[in-house]
Amino acid sequence: LPPTYNDVNQHPQITFTSAVYNPHVDPLTGKLDIKTAYPKWDPSKHYLVTVLTFTKKIFYAKNFDDAKANVEAKNLAKSDPAAYRKKVDECVGESQRKAFANMEGSTAKFTEEILGHRVLRDLLKANVREPSQVSKQ
Repeated sequence: LPPTYNDVNQHPQITFTSAVYNPHVDPLTGKLDIKTAYPKWDPSKHYLVTVLTFTKKIFYAKNFDDAKANVEAKNLAKSDPAAYRKKVDECVGESQRKAFANMEGSTAKFTEEILGHRVLRDLLKANVREPSQVSKQ
């Protein structure tokens, strides 16, 4: 949040750390174009939840007429939806792969799901009706 956030016209910022191919996201900076949706930020009407709702909405939108951040993505979405979807899917795949990157020395290790995980999950779903009744011993 900017130091003067919640003053009139002091928009919050959302920056994606992985590539997002979307007409509302600047491809160079990863910044979500909030000013197109909220040209005049009014702290008496706009809240962080407003921006989070907008962020979610951009991933379900079918019409990008008002988008300005990534004109290439906007034009491709209109002219060739299948090619646009392919680029979106590539970004999603890359983001999913990065979700399993582990920091050196970290005690928590993240891995992609393997068959054993699915088997255990299915067994738990089939045999545990009330999770609160499961003993931690």
